[in-house]
Amino acid sequence: MKYLYLIVMIFILTSCTYREEKEGYNYLDDNSLRLIRNNNDTSILINDDNSFYLLLLGKQNIDIEVDYLIKLSNQKTDIKTKEEYFLTNDLTINNITFKKNDKIEIFFNNHNFCIYINSLDQDNYSNCDFVYLYDPHEDFYITLNSNLSVLFYHSYTKFNYKFLYHLATVWIDSYTLSEKSYTTVTITKESFEILGSKIRGKAIHKRVKT
Repeated sequence: MKYLYLIVMIFILTSCTYREEKEGYNYLDDNSLRLIRNNNDTSILINDDNSFYLLLLGKQNIDIEVDYLIKLSNQKTDIKTKEEYFLTNDLTINNITFKKNDKIEIFFNNHNFCIYINSLDQDNYSNCDFVYLYDPHEDFYITLNSNLSVLFYHSYTKFNYKFLYHLATVWIDSYTLSEKSYTTVTITKESFEILGSKIRGKAIHKRVKT
């Protein structure tokens, strides 16, 4: 009976630990891209074949250890990383390509994740599977089409009537990002899934042991 009790307790403790790992914003399944919204900025964490990539769109807003750090500016960070890159044009690391032109593009697992940045925008989003509106202004407007799978934007974003009317004419899903939250896009062979959660604390992403 004593051994049975110990086995049950071990199972319960293991389940709790696993649940805490899954709730940590740094825990990320393979083939997934995560938008982490915190301190009024967004970072994008990617897990591809258990290599972790972090794209900083603005200031550092999370504490994390990754394999590859990609930045849009020469800002200093205290993020621990094996390799660090300054994105100026096109950058390919293993199976992922990052581009900076009229928008930021991430080619990941046969999908194109596009990021709208006001200073770069030339209204060219026809090849995007996902679009994230990072810093839209009051007069913001881009052309969308029904090939787009999901439009991401911040909660309480105030769009002008012209864009709202255009958004109503296309058949796409939209997903809002709240402050202190993370939103995860996991790519599967046939489709994708999106999950959102509040940040509940800090965790180090758990690597698969080989």
